[in-house]
Amino acid sequence: MFKYNYSIKKKRQSNKILLYLLLCLLAIVIGNRIFSVRTTGTTDNKTPPQKEPVPPPPNVYPVEPQRQQVPLRATLPLLPFLRKWGQWKRPQILISLLLCLLIVFSASAYTFQRLQAKNSLPDVELFNVGNVQPVTLSVGGGGIASPLQSINILYPLSERVVAVMVKAGDHVAANQPLIQLDSSLLNADLNQAANDMSAAQDYLNSVSITGNAVTIAQAQQAYDMAKNRYNALLTQSSSPLLHGDKLVSPINGVVTQVNINPGEMFQASNSLLTIIDASTVVVHAKLPLSYLNMVHIGQAVSVTPSALPNLHINGTISTIIPLADSQTDTFEVWVSIPNKNMPTSTALLPGMSAFIRIQSPATALVVPRLAVLNADGDATVYVVHNQVAHLQHVQVIGRSVENIFISGGLSPATQIVLVGLDKLQDNQKVRITRTE
Repeated sequence: MFKYNYSIKKKRQSNKILLYLLLCLLAIVIGNRIFSVRTTGTTDNKTPPQKEPVPPPPNVYPVEPQRQQVPLRATLPLLPFLRKWGQWKRPQILISLLLCLLIVFSASAYTFQRLQAKNSLPDVELFNVGNVQPVTLSVGGGGIASPLQSINILYPLSERVVAVMVKAGDHVAANQPLIQLDSSLLNADLNQAANDMSAAQDYLNSVSITGNAVTIAQAQQAYDMAKNRYNALLTQSSSPLLHGDKLVSPINGVVTQVNINPGEMFQASNSLLTIIDASTVVVHAKLPLSYLNMVHIGQAVSVTPSALPNLHINGTISTIIPLADSQTDTFEVWVSIPNKNMPTSTALLPGMSAFIRIQSPATALVVPRLAVLNADGDATVYVVHNQVAHLQHVQVIGRSVENIFISGGLSPATQIVLVGLDKLQDNQKVRITRTE
């Protein structure tokens, strides 16, 4: 191949030299004709008639006749021009010379432009696209680990704390006492609520006989409020979280935060402490929307904590949130990781960032990474047909270390540009140097 290209290139150089010589010869001939017309007034190059030789006088030894000489201007057409150079005017000389130079320059420029255009075709290497084949797609995304449950212990009424029986970091079991409340205040509130409800009932009964409609409506509203308060206190006293005068834990877990101290009063519905269920860690990860059809509930997932890049923990997709994030074009999946799958209890703590990786089988065309432009966005390739490169949009569904997986926009047995993409434009003719 190299010898063939070298011989072609050498032949082209020889042709160029011959062409330049012919152009120069043509310019000389044209200049000759112009100068002959200017000096002799005719374009006929025939020699003028010669006089007949005079015979020698008598009584003289015969002399060998001289050979007829050809006039010098017949052999050198430029000689008349050189002899009459002084008779020419300078503008006439300049015009003749400029005409010759213009002919030579125009021919040379045209030839150079043609040769340059022919030799300016970009060199490219092609890749033959194979058939559709099975591939393994790796779908990944980052997220934050969270506990399976996080419960805030609340109380709907203002009370005083007698004792706090746990501290942050303690493991607690279900129904284990956490906080002791002042039972005297709790019973006083119930008694006061019962008395308020009884008084409101008596007032409503009295105005129902003698009062007007407005008074009766106000009395009815006061009774309803007193009754609701009493029922609320009665419900709290029988709540699963309140055993006697103590608030207990609803789950097995770990105390992560305590917001109250013994002897303090707290406001209604304030968070007193927080318990998490760390038996299972859930990673809330974000995946690109293009992968929505590639994930499903129960699919196996490999989770890598950001703080431990060499650790891989097995998990399972437990929830898929079918809601797109318009700012990042992603959707959310929940990956559950039981503690039994972790090498240590501190391998993946709630609040840590992690990366999930999902292996999914698919079928696609496999092409080298170098052949695809903008693989992360509007991916394109250059398809070559009849030595012309055409820009083609393709759909990328995945990648490996060296290859790109394409599911649409490209056909098998197609030739695409592998090397030389940076020099190409759409519908540009190319010179193929190699094909893989």
